[in-house]
Amino acid sequence: MAKEENKKAAKGQKSWFQGVKAEFNKIVWTDRNTLVKQTGVVVTVTAILCVIISIMDAAILQGVNFLVR
Repeated sequence: MAKEENKKAAKGQKSWFQGVKAEFNKIVWTDRNTLVKQTGVVVTVTAILCVIISIMDAAILQGVNFLVR
């Protein structure tokens, strides 16, 4: 009885790994130029948002300090 369960478990793992492999074969990777462009956009937008948030933080801090005095 235990041998049958082990065989079923091994078969289940095998079919699971085959399914994972089949799904990985469906992945379409972008080419290098597209990846570089998209990375550049992400870095640029992140830097711009960082500057905006820093300016807002400084302005709010000045406002709070003004109100506290």
